[in-house]
Amino acid sequence: MLTIDALQFSVPTRERFEEWRKGEIDAVHVTVAIWEDSTETLREIGKWQARLAENADLITLARTMDDVHQAQRTNRTAVILGFQNSSPFEADLDLVEGFHEAGVRIAQLTYNTMNAAGSGCWEDPHNGLSRTYGVNLIREMNAAGMVVDVSHSNERTCFDALDVSSKPVAITHANPIDAVGENVELAVRNKSLPLLTALAQQGGVVGLSMYPRIAPNGINCSLDDFCDMVEWTVENIGIDHVGFGSDFYIGQADEEVLWWRQGRWSRTSMVPLTGYQPFPEWFGQSTGFPLVIDGLRGRGFSESDLAKVAGGNWDRLFRANWG
Repeated sequence: MLTIDALQFSVPTRERFEEWRKGEIDAVHVTVAIWEDSTETLREIGKWQARLAENADLITLARTMDDVHQAQRTNRTAVILGFQNSSPFEADLDLVEGFHEAGVRIAQLTYNTMNAAGSGCWEDPHNGLSRTYGVNLIREMNAAGMVVDVSHSNERTCFDALDVSSKPVAITHANPIDAVGENVELAVRNKSLPLLTALAQQGGVVGLSMYPRIAPNGINCSLDDFCDMVEWTVENIGIDHVGFGSDFYIGQADEEVLWWRQGRWSRTSMVPLTGYQPFPEWFGQSTGFPLVIDGLRGRGFSESDLAKVAGGNWDRLFRANWG
């Protein structure tokens, strides 16, 4: 069974890579940029190249799904490089193919705020994808073989992206607001059932997240709570469109988290900065995927359905985009 985590942003150390192996994770989508420009992003990609070389017994770069399956066969974890914002492109379409050549395979259009491509989830809900750059960016990403991710975009931008993209769109890390409710700390990050239904109809996949600020029952999210949400999502949009995107992070200093929240565009954080939010005990140190899979097996999920949710659906979506 292939297991893929469609988003993590921990400080990348050998300890983390060892945890991936303990958690039987075959591929992880890692973040190399949020607000960074092209030069800053290339520096981070260079750091990842060094990490890959230094830890080649545990991790390897994924440019194709064949690379992911080869990693699984050799008991390693494939690293998928991605952006949580389109800022590294600097509104220059030529940089899309350039970053694709550098190994980037996934990019979010927006991270919470508005940019040249569209609107994030903190913005006016009536604003969507920009008709010029946003539309052309998606077309360029489709042509290059880069997944369009709308995890932090507002609903209007998400719907617009589904209309424009010729390839399946991803929500790598978010939860259904209809199953979670609006009482969690960052409810604005979660997605409506109409949007998730449209995503499924377009062939997309949503990565359900263990992140306590968007998870069912918040910081008290239990394994049963999470499995309830998986069941609800499968029942409502279909088994072929549900995966995992933990949004797990650990080791980041408050200064780094503040950078995520405000970048260079604000003097204060748009949401309270309360430090690292511990993940549920059952998902500690990103080693909890076997527990989740066993929990779903106990709910009556067949082995073929478990294989789809664990990684098979991401396999299909990534192949459709990467070629």
